[in-house]
Amino acid sequence: MKTPNLMEYLYNSRWCNFKDEIEKEKVTDIKFDYLPFDDNKKMFLIGTASFTDTNDKYFLMPLAIHKEQPSDRAFLTSPQGYLSDALLEPDFWSSFTKFIKENNGTLTFKNGFTIEAQNLSDENIFDLYANEPSKPLGVEQSNTTLKIGDNKLAFKLERMLDFAPSINAEYEMNEKLMREHSEVMPKTYAGLIIKKDGLQSSSGIVQEFVPNKGDMWNYLQSYLLTKLREHRLSGTPLKVHDCYEFNSLMAELHKQTIQMGNDLSKPDENPSFSPQAVDLEFIGSYQIGLRHLLNETKLVIEENITKLTEPTLSQTKTLLKNWDDLTNSFVKDNINKIILSENKGTINRVHGDYHLGQVMVTKDNKLKVIDFGGEPSLSMEERKQKYINIRDIAGMYRSIKGYLGADTAEKFARTPLVANIDSTSISPEVYQERKDWALKTLEPLIKTSATTFLGKETLDPWLKLEILRKNLYEVKYEVANRPEMAYIPISGLVDLFDKPKDNSITNIKFNDIDRVS
Repeated sequence: MKTPNLMEYLYNSRWCNFKDEIEKEKVTDIKFDYLPFDDNKKMFLIGTASFTDTNDKYFLMPLAIHKEQPSDRAFLTSPQGYLSDALLEPDFWSSFTKFIKENNGTLTFKNGFTIEAQNLSDENIFDLYANEPSKPLGVEQSNTTLKIGDNKLAFKLERMLDFAPSINAEYEMNEKLMREHSEVMPKTYAGLIIKKDGLQSSSGIVQEFVPNKGDMWNYLQSYLLTKLREHRLSGTPLKVHDCYEFNSLMAELHKQTIQMGNDLSKPDENPSFSPQAVDLEFIGSYQIGLRHLLNETKLVIEENITKLTEPTLSQTKTLLKNWDDLTNSFVKDNINKIILSENKGTINRVHGDYHLGQVMVTKDNKLKVIDFGGEPSLSMEERKQKYINIRDIAGMYRSIKGYLGADTAEKFARTPLVANIDSTSISPEVYQERKDWALKTLEPLIKTSATTFLGKETLDPWLKLEILRKNLYEVKYEVANRPEMAYIPISGLVDLFDKPKDNSITNIKFNDIDRVS
């Protein structure tokens, strides 16, 4: 096996969080601090990567130390020996828990880094499951989660370390939901915190292992693709009531989303989780932020409009021509409704990056919400701020109404109906016809599912503003990075500004989110 250099090894490893910078040759330096354990058979390595045009990034990388060159995995050579991914070692968990207990829960590096193990439940899982074997879960190059024992625990290690004066958003959210005995997420038993110089970062969490069918995005796409294939071959129409499992999951998603919002909005000893009533100061600040996002999005569209093709190009030009009138009218109308209302809404902590990929479908078709780290584009402090409590609903709505049907139609159009046929044989004309058919076929189901997800009671003006906000972020990204997919958020904006409003968000009462007992 060819020995990779450091950059090659990092690029192909599950631990690298700066592959884009490696591709563009922007990495200027990488420094390491390490802490050996298990009689020098393993080590925890904390890396610091420096770049030409961005701030340093920190990453955690557990490594196994071999005296002889391994033949079945990638490795690095070092003065300590041959180094490979420690998660591939079946005794990684047991040797780690032993190391933790030997050091009373705190591991100290020579340079001042410390790793602290903290229990978040009454059960000391480092004792209860100390001798269980472990193995990586999922794709070797991307998943940093270990399965402990016979489906007993999931140990997720963070590849990216975000250092801040206080603990990161995901860890804090898991603490909150455990305090509330929430059932919307897998139970979190413990966490690892890395500290240095008054700063800290979550480096791992230990949760219950939930047998599952995958995330909701992939599961529902697979379901819809099967339905499309069946009805295309049979020539029969797809009826909404034919999709019982799909509709049931959407109803369950509504319940879990409402329950998550209720759990996160309960009064708490931590003031950052205590809900607050919306006041005029918040509304003013929100409006300024939305105006800035509108201007920014318009500029991105203008700079990238030559990347668009018809019919999206004509649709976008019409949108730009009327941009100021449409956006000003939409924002003003909804803000005025909020100001004039006795109940102006509530702000509290939110998931922040809530979409179908963040919801796990269990073996018995229950749902568990995962990855409470917040919106990736925001700073750690911004992720921990309070936002209008309907933000997560708007994010999930766009995932369903905006992307699920469209992306499924794209995949259906690209995939041969019969096995063993080369997908390159699908002509552009056939591709477009199949895509249009799939979009039309799925439209009633997607529309119904969006309505099912929203339920009957929510904050109508806030919902529309939050859908606009989410839609604008989608437009910015797609126009600049995936112009062939820009038709999805552009169409979303057109529908939002159109006078005949989307049926799934009309006639919704201007009350607080409905409560689930």
